[in-house]
Amino acid sequence: MRFSAWNKPRYSMVVLSVISLLARLLFLGSKSLWIDECLAWGATRMTWPDMFTAVAAGTPHPPFAFVLIKLSSLLAGDSEFGLRLLVAVAVSSAVVPVFRLASRRTTVQGGFWAGMIWAVSPFAVSLGQEAWVYGVNAAISLWFADIADLAWRGSKKALTGSLVLGIFGILTQHIFVISVAVSCVLYLTVSKEKRIPLRRFLIVPGILAVFYAPIILYFSHQFSLRNSRMVSAGMYLGFSRFSGVLPASQFFRLLAGGILPEISENLLERPRMLAVFAVNAFAVLFLTIRPFFAGMLRLVERKYLWLALLIPFSLFLADEPGIRQLSVLWIPLSITSAAVFSKLRWSGAVVSAICILVLVPYYSMKTFPYHRSNWREAVATVESLAEPDDIVVVFGGKSTSLAWEYYSETDMDYLTPSGNLPFVPDRERDRVFPEQLLDSLLENGGHSQVWVVLDVWGIPSIQSIRGSHSFEFYRRISEHMEVALLDE
Repeated sequence: MRFSAWNKPRYSMVVLSVISLLARLLFLGSKSLWIDECLAWGATRMTWPDMFTAVAAGTPHPPFAFVLIKLSSLLAGDSEFGLRLLVAVAVSSAVVPVFRLASRRTTVQGGFWAGMIWAVSPFAVSLGQEAWVYGVNAAISLWFADIADLAWRGSKKALTGSLVLGIFGILTQHIFVISVAVSCVLYLTVSKEKRIPLRRFLIVPGILAVFYAPIILYFSHQFSLRNSRMVSAGMYLGFSRFSGVLPASQFFRLLAGGILPEISENLLERPRMLAVFAVNAFAVLFLTIRPFFAGMLRLVERKYLWLALLIPFSLFLADEPGIRQLSVLWIPLSITSAAVFSKLRWSGAVVSAICILVLVPYYSMKTFPYHRSNWREAVATVESLAEPDDIVVVFGGKSTSLAWEYYSETDMDYLTPSGNLPFVPDRERDRVFPEQLLDSLLENGGHSQVWVVLDVWGIPSIQSIRGSHSFEFYRRISEHMEVALLDE
């Protein structure tokens, strides 16, 4: 069938929406929850007032994403599929603003293929298969950019809609302010005769700034704690981050997401993975940079749209963002990629095919692609091999008790020394000394052997904390998860 058969926006949006939703519903419950999804599950079990209080006290995130996940669990149950369902729907719906924003500035054909790569790229699919905040933020950001772009062109309804979406975005994640800034750049890319006066434009960022001010003040203590953790871990913040490979490493994963590793010496030692990385990096550069130098964008877009590509990287001044925190880059990417697809008609099908090829190994993964811990298999391994009087010690993030409880099917005794109070602020947590704890259990606790489950989250390996105790059993469950049985 020739593309002209789909050359009507309504048909294109229907086709893209169906593909986008199916891509996220496929194998939605196949991957084990990772530690932060377990935290979200813990929040969904609370009453609404208790959930709001706990989330505000124990996480740096505003509550809206948790509201959506709780509604999802009420609608579809608290299985992996149920917890992720409404996030999947929200992220899949973002194919519509990608298509609309792109086709408005290029062609329907260009917008169709821009929407297609959002529908099938592993990065965008994985955002919709995680019961956490980043997919919700990405979806609202793209919808906000599309509606704001209409508001900048004079639509009063869109101006009101952008304010409503902006409030929901602020209530989802702090980095939504980057999405607002990038969307404001779009105002500059609309020709002067078509855009609203500056004073009307300033209404949206002005009201959102006033709304956000008390929220950021409320969460300031969480930012301070996060900064302290990063500094104590040896992370360098500020302009020095821009001299490293991390910004480029994340940028090149804009299509493939966590299926690709970050740039490192280890990557250079894996020729096949390096080749896949190179192909994806070239595709990202081709879709974002080429339009500026090949006459594919209007002059006013070439003049200002580069700001939309640079602003998200300001996050590196204060944090170590992964590619999920940089999903706002899809706002300019939707426009630049559509410009390429409009001029080089074969390129849309080629890039979509690359995304689908990389999507196959993503679907086959049993773990979340960014932090690869398989709690489902780890808990099942211990409970299938443990004796009735055995005890298990679980090390990892602050939600380890929730992770164990979610997957456990027995009444086996367990300790989660750093994760039994998941919503308590970090400053109120007692310091844990893993090696001393294991010594105490094996030598003085009446246990001749102790199971250990480790989600590699601050502790490099079980080997580093076992002391003089020998392994009766050891298995690496996944890249970031180990299980062992220690003997005295």
